[in-house]
Amino acid sequence: MRTSFRNLGIFAFGVIAAFVGLLAWGDGGGSDMAITAFLENQNNSTSEPTPIPLTPVAPESIAQNAPIVAYANYSEDEIYLSGAVNAQALADALIVASNQLVPDGAVTAEFEILTGVDLSIVNLEISGQIQDEPDRARVLEKFNALGVKVIDQLIIKGSQRTVFEVIRDTPELSQVYDFFSAAGIEEQLGEEVVSLTVFAPTNSAMEALDITALQEFAQLVQLSDILQFHIVPGEFFLNQFTSDLNITTLNGETLTLSTVNESTVLVEEASITNADIVAANGVIHIIDSVLIPGTIKTEIALNQIVGSDPVLFAVGSPFIAESSKSVLERVAQILIENPEGNLEVEGHSDTDGPEDINLDLSKSRAEAVMEFLISKGVEPTRISAIGYGETRLKVDPEVTAQDRADNRRIEFRVVFGLGENS
Repeated sequence: MRTSFRNLGIFAFGVIAAFVGLLAWGDGGGSDMAITAFLENQNNSTSEPTPIPLTPVAPESIAQNAPIVAYANYSEDEIYLSGAVNAQALADALIVASNQLVPDGAVTAEFEILTGVDLSIVNLEISGQIQDEPDRARVLEKFNALGVKVIDQLIIKGSQRTVFEVIRDTPELSQVYDFFSAAGIEEQLGEEVVSLTVFAPTNSAMEALDITALQEFAQLVQLSDILQFHIVPGEFFLNQFTSDLNITTLNGETLTLSTVNESTVLVEEASITNADIVAANGVIHIIDSVLIPGTIKTEIALNQIVGSDPVLFAVGSPFIAESSKSVLERVAQILIENPEGNLEVEGHSDTDGPEDINLDLSKSRAEAVMEFLISKGVEPTRISAIGYGETRLKVDPEVTAQDRADNRRIEFRVVFGLGENS
């Protein structure tokens, strides 16, 4: 029995010695004061704190406990630590590692110590700007040595790289870079665009985008159209963003920026989470959601209206039913309130009757809708009409009367470019 206790004591001493050795690992210019403070804290600890579980879980399911998240914001001369950790020892170790990374800088820590959850995963999210890949490796290795799960959100300073190269080298922007690359956005810029401002959505923002849902009511929505809405010719820095500033994007539409307070700047409905990342040919601002062009928003709104309350006509004629005029008045109001983009009114028919007659009827109905909208104040130069007849059936094949009713419809497409009255 005594031998077992003795072996257990030797094992415990070895673990403590290994952990202290781990803390001392790193740059020779590390902070001796911080290491000493850590050791003194360990020696002076006389009692364990009362355990406070992060969440009440059974011992057998503790592996499923939610991760504890700590944050490190890194710069060459300062590191700010925050969030939660599951032990004072880990908090002290993070401070020691930070002091070693910026021996001549400042380290600030504001941790919440969660005890009683030492088996939970601790995620450490590291953000900030670094010089190059060796600098990235130096920072990550320092924190990886502490046994936490490091989430790399560091950005390499881009003074010698293009905006797209900086985005490529930023882990939290990997998805939007893949989309920029697949859409050939860089090739579309042309030589006349010499500098850029890019509002780059994070990976989580890109994952939240449901392009299929957008395409349900917005015809021919292409991701490249949305991506171009995130790029502005010229350089715009955070200190230039005043409330209600409007800037023109690569696709010709306007972005509205607004200042909520000193720490919150909105681009449309998206918040800028990391600003003024400088590259050789422009600047990048990281945002927390994908920006949807105004033309697409308007098109979705219009088609949702006529999707739930279709425009009706007298049988076999282009005359709008009285019950549908209030629907078109709502359409006109949306167009007046959203002046960007031009409207194409599309007429569609079912397959009953001769094809050429269906084509003419669908065009006549589209023209009737166009004239009604103009009479309600929509600018004539931004609206046109076209008939597709039975060439774009929504339900094919038609089996029931409802199928045919679904195919007899008016739809709207909002585009940039000159409208042409038909």
